[in-house]
Amino acid sequence: MKVVNIFYYYDEKVTSEEALIRYYYTTTGWAEALYSRGVETIIATRFYKDSVFQKNNVQHYFIKDNLKSIFRAWQLPVQFLRRIKALDADVVHVHSLSLSVQTFLLRLLLHKKTAIIIQHHGGKSPGPLKRMIHNLLNSVADGFFFTTADQGKEWLMKKQSFNKILPVMEGATFFNYDERDTARAPVYYDRNTARKKTGMTGTPVLLWVGRLDANKDPLTLLEGFETLLDKHPGARLYMIYSDDQLLPAVQQRITASHTLHHRVHLLGKIAHEEIEHYYNSADYFVLGSHYEAAGYALSEALRCGCVPVVTHIPSFRMMTDDGQLGALWEPGNQESLTTALTKALQKPLQAEANACIRFYQEHLSFEAIARVAAGHYEQVIKSRRQKS
Repeated sequence: MKVVNIFYYYDEKVTSEEALIRYYYTTTGWAEALYSRGVETIIATRFYKDSVFQKNNVQHYFIKDNLKSIFRAWQLPVQFLRRIKALDADVVHVHSLSLSVQTFLLRLLLHKKTAIIIQHHGGKSPGPLKRMIHNLLNSVADGFFFTTADQGKEWLMKKQSFNKILPVMEGATFFNYDERDTARAPVYYDRNTARKKTGMTGTPVLLWVGRLDANKDPLTLLEGFETLLDKHPGARLYMIYSDDQLLPAVQQRITASHTLHHRVHLLGKIAHEEIEHYYNSADYFVLGSHYEAAGYALSEALRCGCVPVVTHIPSFRMMTDDGQLGALWEPGNQESLTTALTKALQKPLQAEANACIRFYQEHLSFEAIARVAAGHYEQVIKSRRQKS
């Protein structure tokens, strides 16, 4: 089986092939895991120059054409798509749901035997007219990767398309925890070791990793955390963020509260490779998202044994074993958050942390994603060949 992953856009600030591979680490990670399952995987992306090389058993094609790094929705990367056709894949895995004109052209160019899977990588479905156009053009696909079936139904309009929805986790992480003895079961990380590096303290320690924007909803999180402090005055909340859209409001809310003032620490932007130490310093991971395609930060937290207290949205329900790990709360509802925090803190921490690590390994890791994806690929190949 040969699978070709394609990316229409690239960041023009990325000037080397190695840097671009690192940028797409979630895709390269599961591509490498697919190789161990006997799947030949190629990653092809538009780039400012032509180049081909192999890394960790994955072939990378960098393809130059006459378009800019990010092109308009009506522009057609014909040279790029012709190169994709020449690779003669069993499946072309398209990493864009919204560039439907380009995918429609791709279907016209590809061999009849080649199946197309389109993967959703974030963003809510557009208005009715755009949604109708995308659905019409994307109907040439043999399958759609969404984190959950519910997300797919938000995008796809016709019930007959629902059977094309193939749930699979969007990506995984290379972050790790302290594996001292995994012969029988994961061992809860010695938080004190990591806390010497990060300086984090508290009983318990809560960690936020996400944008300070309306979707992540940090203000509701602060309301709930303030209430929690009545019974858990030793708790501390550390917040890592890059987008600081709501930073003034967050700072004002913290400053106005004597309770929050010395218990909430705004860490700002931390280099991604360093965030692992912060996950390994925290007991609980908190987030107030109203919508997420998947949730890379939550995936990283689970990998490091951070117990989740996150919102009751489709992707988070799946990633927390339908709320069995930690606790879920209703977006925007401070009382629901306080109840969830209380519920999570009542569970034995070490056992819950180990359960998070095990669930990640079995359902959210690169190996787990590759197992599910390989099955989906086989399904669409069979269906495509029956049509052709």
